Amino acid sequence: MLTVIGLDEAGFGPLLGPLCTGAASLSLEFDPGEGPPDLWSQLAPVVGTSPRTCDIPVTDSKKLKSSSKLPLRNLLAGLVPFVEIATNTEITNDEDLLRAIGVDDLGPFESESVNLERLDGLDQGQRSLRRAKLNRIASENGIQIELVRAKATHPRCLNELFDALGNKSSANTTLLFGLLREVLSLDMHRESPRVVVDRQGGLMRYQPLLLSKFHGGTISTVAETPEISRYRIEREQKILHIGFETQADARHLPVALASMAAKTVRELLMNRLNTFFAQKQPGLKPTAGYVQDGRRWVAEIGDLPERLQIPRRDLIRDR
Repeated sequence: MLTVIGLDEAGFGPLLGPLCTGAASLSLEFDPGEGPPDLWSQLAPVVGTSPRTCDIPVTDSKKLKSSSKLPLRNLLAGLVPFVEIATNTEITNDEDLLRAIGVDDLGPFESESVNLERLDGLDQGQRSLRRAKLNRIASENGIQIELVRAKATHPRCLNELFDALGNKSSANTTLLFGLLREVLSLDMHRESPRVVVDRQGGLMRYQPLLLSKFHGGTISTVAETPEISRYRIEREQKILHIGFETQADARHLPVALASMAAKTVRELLMNRLNTFFAQKQPGLKPTAGYVQDGRRWVAEIGDLPERLQIPRRDLIRDR
């Protein structure tokens, strides 16, 4: 069997809120002669890329944010069944999901948990049916849903990381590879897993980065093109294949799922931030945390953080 581990992040650019990293691991029967595995085809029609044509949409998280009264509906419809199967749990509220996905630090802003039905419009019976459909079609096709994981790094820790490393890009790769190490340490995967990372920016040669992350490993370059940079890493008698690809979330379902995990965690934690401050300052318009609107929000709260004894660096990123 082949294990494919997808990695992605959400929240690299904002002024407020956490930077979130996500990972997803699935194993499947694989014949190299048939080309790259297409998990969407194997899980169709239950899983697809459009919420209009399937029960469980999995694609680039930016395409799933809904403009309806339930903006997280499509993200949750796709993510929750995979998390429930991977963790063998039934998720009923936002805190259940955050804990199941591996987020231990919910941030400095206390907030009551929110029933999932208020976020996705589905009752528990509908959610259970979707989970059962996914479980059945995955089993029929020999696909094992092993892990869906995410981590949230809040502004205080992010600012400390920026200070230590000197730039945002290094902080981002440090967090991504930290999550990858955690996933690999669980030892849930088959031998010689394939890791796929959504490529950010124009970097094409990743061997220096990999040498800094896999000390003592032998790293061989398989391919370096404008679309794909692929490497073989041998370390401690174990082999790992890793590729950095443009539009990886459109080519590999585990990357899309990792993207959705990271995005959903960020959105849920921003909801908690907005709820906390709206309780302290009624009428305050919520923010998604991106730079322009984040500055509007910071101006509107004035000296509220100081009155609440919240350090600015716990709330606002330096970079």
